[in-house]
Amino acid sequence: MDEPEIKKLKQETANTQVVILAGGKAKRMGNAEKPKALLELCGKPLIDYCIELCKNCGFKDFILLLGYKHEEIERHCGKGSKYGIKIKYSIEPENYSGKGKALKYALQKNVIDKTKRSFIIFPDDIILDKHLPIKLLLHHLYGVESLKTIATNVFASGTEYPFGVGKTDNNGIVLEFVEKPFIPELTNTGICVIETEVYPIIEDLIDLNTSESIEFEKIILPKLALLKKLYSMIVPYEIWVSINTQKEYENAERVLREKQNYK
Repeated sequence: MDEPEIKKLKQETANTQVVILAGGKAKRMGNAEKPKALLELCGKPLIDYCIELCKNCGFKDFILLLGYKHEEIERHCGKGSKYGIKIKYSIEPENYSGKGKALKYALQKNVIDKTKRSFIIFPDDIILDKHLPIKLLLHHLYGVESLKTIATNVFASGTEYPFGVGKTDNNGIVLEFVEKPFIPELTNTGICVIETEVYPIIEDLIDLNTSESIEFEKIILPKLALLKKLYSMIVPYEIWVSINTQKEYENAERVLREKQNYK
């Protein structure tokens, strides 16, 4: 990049706030009393991996959307000075559930700056490409400028199906059996970038008064796809380590130790 391009990228990075949805419990990881974001891998909390991934790509403004035992996460992260960033918090009411509600609540409380785009990410997973955030921003900006999109969603190139699958003949004889096959379908990682034009859509379509859990991926992304305003970024499945169960948690620990040469 030449100097003007570097300057423009710095401006675009400054105009992007990192929104981390970190309100979940660690119940499925065998620790019902701890916020999931504070579970440790190789001695470091998941929230630190998430923050450092984005901070090391030049992002400075962070917003943490919290719920369960939010005080513990606030105490750990503080105002962000220990990371060299700034952190703001949105604490959703106890009766709210779902990422859609968390985002709308933060918008209504003006914790999310409506003049800046948002880089949405979760501490639930480990990303093994340390440059992904800046790659995503550049890719997103191309979509905005060239294709007139207003959001970009990151998909992994496939995923491991968690069950064995089989094929049978008309008599019920198993002809083929594969345990946990790789499914080459684009798989949502939960990471996305949204422009300010998406905020009114969130405020319009997400109902805070319903008792149901409202998910961003179920309501907003399909709407953006219908409008043909959602761009995609496809990444190798190997760089995305999902952590939703105790077994996946143990696998993530193993992957990190292998990659980072932990003893």
